Amino acid sequence: MTKPSIVLVPGSFAARGIYKNLIDKLRAKGFPALAIDLPSTQKRLGLEPATMHEDARHIRAVAEALIKQGKDVVVMCHSYGGTPTTQALAGIPVKRIVYLTAIAPKVGQSHADAMPGPFMEAVINGAVGGYMHGDPVLQAGGVGNDFDSWEYAYECALQLPHHSAVSFTGKTTQAAYETVPVSYIVTEKDMIVSTEQQEKYIKVMEEAKGEKINVIRRPWGHCPNWGHPDELVDILIREAQK
Repeated sequence: MTKPSIVLVPGSFAARGIYKNLIDKLRAKGFPALAIDLPSTQKRLGLEPATMHEDARHIRAVAEALIKQGKDVVVMCHSYGGTPTTQALAGIPVKRIVYLTAIAPKVGQSHADAMPGPFMEAVINGAVGGYMHGDPVLQAGGVGNDFDSWEYAYECALQLPHHSAVSFTGKTTQAAYETVPVSYIVTEKDMIVSTEQQEKYIKVMEEAKGEKINVIRRPWGHCPNWGHPDELVDILIREAQK
């Protein structure tokens, strides 16, 4: 059986490099895999900060390029990556979307709408030059709360420098989860997207689909790509083969 191509969609502030370990492990097991760079994570000389819809167009373009080659495509979206993935993949025949502690907005919602609260408002309102900027000292505790080493968490957080503020406010116009098979990985120790929020997104998708989705729960923090890569790869492979 031909193994599906696995596309990883990063969260906010995150370039594709933070998933290199996962990509290497997936390829070692024979799965074609890649992680993309979202336009919203890049400061592009002479261009305005990218919107969520620009992110979505890039995700869709990658998926369509693979599908045109006759490949089955599975997409794993992480955190913010769930919002543009939800927008991007409506109406195209991807095999499955795996939401990893990812936002799943209702049609008509933005990322900020789907994840409201004072933290979101503060992050967006604190943007400089159109970009939100991360403080690795503060981020280390959030992304690495389940790591054995704060030093390692800090080194990971250094890879999360900035993100387009406007991308958090773009409204979705469609929802891929209405028709595409979906799995959701709940990270129960998450300090960025709470368990309550994750359960809300599962409910949104199940109500839209009119059926239960496959849910996997693990005692992880927000970034198992760093904290639990081997188990995450095993889960992703299992879901990709469904």
